[in-house]
Amino acid sequence: MSHKFSILIRAAQTNGSFFRDALESVIAQIHTDFEIIVLDENDTQEVRFICEEMFAGDDRIVYRTLKNRQGIAYAYNIGVHFSTGDHVVIMGQHDRISADTLERFAATLDAAKDAGERADIIYTDYDELIGMNRMDPHFLPDYNEELIRHIPYLSTLICFKRNLVLDIGEFNENLTFYPVYDFILRGVFGKKRVLHIASLLYHERQKSSNGGRLRPLDARQLKEYGVVIGAHLKRLGFDIKTKSENKNRFLQIEYGAASYKNHRDDYLFLRDNGVRPLKKTYMQQMYDVLSQPDVGIVGVRFIRYDLTNDNCGYIYGNEGIAYPACYGEGFMRPGYYGRAIIPRDVSMVDAGFCMIDAKLYRHVGGFGSNLDGRDIMLDFCMKTREAGRRIVYLPEVTVIRSPGKTTSSQSSNSLLLERWHDALKVGDPYYNRNLPLGLSNYKLY
Repeated sequence: MSHKFSILIRAAQTNGSFFRDALESVIAQIHTDFEIIVLDENDTQEVRFICEEMFAGDDRIVYRTLKNRQGIAYAYNIGVHFSTGDHVVIMGQHDRISADTLERFAATLDAAKDAGERADIIYTDYDELIGMNRMDPHFLPDYNEELIRHIPYLSTLICFKRNLVLDIGEFNENLTFYPVYDFILRGVFGKKRVLHIASLLYHERQKSSNGGRLRPLDARQLKEYGVVIGAHLKRLGFDIKTKSENKNRFLQIEYGAASYKNHRDDYLFLRDNGVRPLKKTYMQQMYDVLSQPDVGIVGVRFIRYDLTNDNCGYIYGNEGIAYPACYGEGFMRPGYYGRAIIPRDVSMVDAGFCMIDAKLYRHVGGFGSNLDGRDIMLDFCMKTREAGRRIVYLPEVTVIRSPGKTTSSQSSNSLLLERWHDALKVGDPYYNRNLPLGLSNYKLY
């Protein structure tokens, strides 16, 4: 099936050399059915000159001067209005895309159609471009509802169906930094499907390397992101408060649920002997998250007495083995782009200290028989996700324990593989297939 892409590039305070480099990366695409709509807000004529002189003769470049300079959302709304493609792609003016990016978008759209599924919004992995050097790869999970509530973790490169604007409305021009995230979250609320291509197709220009660390956001960015997330959760029926994490790296959310003491029949609380929470407020914190109707299980961060991580939730492989996330890393380290310290949806948490929705437990038939070790919890978590409920890792609650026996028998693993063969074959949706599995997960060498 043929797909035409309209690529929107807003040019403001433009570095001409980097802008030309961005255009060249698009012109070099293997998939050639596209147009580039340049939305120029600069005072100089440099961008016009690059488009009309340096790329003269390529009628796929459409140059437009924006006299009303009203920000990124206004520019994108103008771009979508004049676009002629089936799909719109947003990218930064100084960034690059790999030569097969549009080809991969097209293949993803075709695969979704062949499977009878939707593909409304697509994003990819990205790395950072310093000069001409690529570094600090961001290997992202599939769409993660809890994670996106706390941090804008996607890259600038987003592909979406052009008619999506008709369904959910244009970009919000009252927003300065995050109109694209607001657009995506309105799509999510409207049951639009968000897909992820696990490949480093986008190369995002940075002034300097961050060495694999989370980049702090400035106060204005965090405040606006809090507004975007507040609006998203209000649509879902929650009246929440947000505040910045103490280093301004992500948002913290206060859900303000009713007291867990008055709703003891709503949940099951599991706690192994020898597990000790570091703070006394853990029950209310866990219940605040579990009280959401789409959450089935809330798990926590486990550390050992040597102050290294025992697990930050678990990751499973195709063979049905569950691996502890961030195993052995120091307690004070945030993990790969905040994996240890930012709440997120995960595929499995530790049964040694968790809260489970009581109705869900009865609905899925409780824990399976004939299983042992970690297979018991992995099986229950697979049933939870099959029932359409989320499993949330909550790092604000940290517990400490000595390591115990966690292995599963071969007969148990065989039974697990038989039950969940198809789901396990697809892989863990919250772990990127480009990262290593095993105890060295989330580590790059």
